[in-house]
Amino acid sequence: MMDDAWFRRQVGRHTNSWRDQPREFARRTFLDAAMALGTLVGLALLLLLSALLTLVVWWRSDTGWPWLLFGLLIAAAAWPLVRAVRLRAAPAPGVAIGPAQAKEIHALVEKAREALGAAPVDELRFDVSLDVRLLAQPRLGLLGWPRQVLVIGLPLMMALGTEPLAALVMHALVPLRRESDWRRALKEPAPWIERQRRTWASLSAAWTPSRLLPRWQDAVLAPFMTRLLPRFEARAVVIGRDEAALADRLVLARCGAQPLATSLLGPAVQQRFLDEVFWPQRWAAARESHLPNVLPLRELRALIAASLRHPQAKGWLHDALQSLPPRGDLRPSLRDRLALTGDAARLSKRASEGRSAADSLLGRQLDSWIDLLDAYWQREVAGEWADVHHAHRERQKLLTELAESHAGRPVSLDDHLLWIRTASQVDGPAAAVPIAREAVQRHPRSPGARHLLACALLDARGLLPSRHLLPDLPPDANEALGLLRDLSQPDGEGDSGPAESHDRSWALPAARRLERALIQREGIEALRAVRLRIAELEREMDQAMTVLTDFTGPQILTTAKMGGRTLRPLLERLKRERAVGRAWLVAKTDTRARGWVLHLLVIERSTSLDQPSPHHEWAELRALLDPPFPAHVIDLAHPDWTGPKRMDLVQQIFDLSGGRIHASRSS
Repeated sequence: MMDDAWFRRQVGRHTNSWRDQPREFARRTFLDAAMALGTLVGLALLLLLSALLTLVVWWRSDTGWPWLLFGLLIAAAAWPLVRAVRLRAAPAPGVAIGPAQAKEIHALVEKAREALGAAPVDELRFDVSLDVRLLAQPRLGLLGWPRQVLVIGLPLMMALGTEPLAALVMHALVPLRRESDWRRALKEPAPWIERQRRTWASLSAAWTPSRLLPRWQDAVLAPFMTRLLPRFEARAVVIGRDEAALADRLVLARCGAQPLATSLLGPAVQQRFLDEVFWPQRWAAARESHLPNVLPLRELRALIAASLRHPQAKGWLHDALQSLPPRGDLRPSLRDRLALTGDAARLSKRASEGRSAADSLLGRQLDSWIDLLDAYWQREVAGEWADVHHAHRERQKLLTELAESHAGRPVSLDDHLLWIRTASQVDGPAAAVPIAREAVQRHPRSPGARHLLACALLDARGLLPSRHLLPDLPPDANEALGLLRDLSQPDGEGDSGPAESHDRSWALPAARRLERALIQREGIEALRAVRLRIAELEREMDQAMTVLTDFTGPQILTTAKMGGRTLRPLLERLKRERAVGRAWLVAKTDTRARGWVLHLLVIERSTSLDQPSPHHEWAELRALLDPPFPAHVIDLAHPDWTGPKRMDLVQQIFDLSGGRIHASRSS
């Protein structure tokens, strides 16, 4: 099965091969992709010639009905290929920029393109992100022929000067260097491979398996997406990493060290400001209104530069320098990229001083672009905004329900934890503190209650002052840090009970929350110890999940300890899903992974014709299981769960008392 572990193993193996013979490895990867494209083209030509031959014979035949039927069969056989060619990537975000609308922007992009000798960009767009990215929009589905769309975030233009922006634009255009003719690609295949990886990745992200007759309609797409593409991507990722490092060197040579360093430093901090401060404050308005009623870019214009002077800016930068790129980002880490420029990796005044690129390149048109993008943002988020508003109203009802139920009879631990989370979301963390304290008093050995109390105390207090400004923290903050330290300690060192009763699923979230607090306090020694503990917990969790996802041999399955109120969103979603006949929720444990629990949501298909592919991941159902519980969805229609080898385990799940949580009327 091609899962994440398989992919990581393949990337590691290919990395060694690439280091030994980089040119041969790139040429082999190019030939693999070219053969896949050639197979698709050959299949299309074969079907086309068969259709033409059938049409000619039918036209000349006296008894043409058999040939007409044969032609219909060819059409049915060609439909999966037509679907593969008609597959489209998700539309590019933002609004298009015509050449006459922003001449200076087009001139900047053209200058960067000429400096690299890159292929032309088909379209420029503005969006509301803090990034510059090149998107491939294939015209012929899997066959490619992409339109290259360069998307520039207007907030980024308001945050950076013209030279750092030009460095980021040039970096985004590096994959387009050299025209993609076959003779040139054979000599230097890496740019072509990176373009092809991006093209197919955009289609993979947009592909949704057919829910009606998937074995026929996805006869071309499913094998390509589930078998061929992962194998190609495992090789292309190795080359893509080298291309990303090369892009930094090319930009450094053409733009200089200072613009490149500034373009990396500022956005690293400002993105955290947007994620943790700016956007949460704007989305808070969804509680009161079901329609978006904020103008984010209008407000951000005055706030984006000041974000570098935010009290948490140094902590955000420190965190960014320590972290690795997110999954899917092939660029080197921020620390490595800054080391290439020779920058000291500190927030310098040059990152925020001077005229912004938005003011320099757009001038008086900036206000109209801000209004246009604010209106675009409001249209795009209208549905999600309404969902957030509805969810808030439902949480208010749930909060009232939990309070009234507890007044009559104390609620269960599961409902009490739900009460704490709901109160924090509706009325704020300060309102959740007394509820969390009561939960700890009633269930003193519950790691969930202790973790939520610590989080509520810290969230209610806000940003912790540096230990240089305030050596001694207030009692509530000290209490919270003590709870987090206790939860993140190895089994037996804290007062949460022995290993058999310690729920390990809360240890890693507690350690990560403690890390955030220590970054604010600037406790270097304590922070180093916590990060070592986080690494240990991550290894422990990986080992535990490896054991718990092994379904060979005897299995320890019990009923999941989740209350009806916690499962309510999941149950409502299951009722609307016609493809699900029955569902079970069970908890799996193992003596080799003490304290860790894997929750399994087991799906049995209904008799509906509208069925997803057997490889469908049911991610929308997994997301409804309340964190921090590790959870997997098991689809009994998946090839790994059909046949005699899983029969006993499936029967064990069926026989588990109280395990079934859903059954449709047709089941």
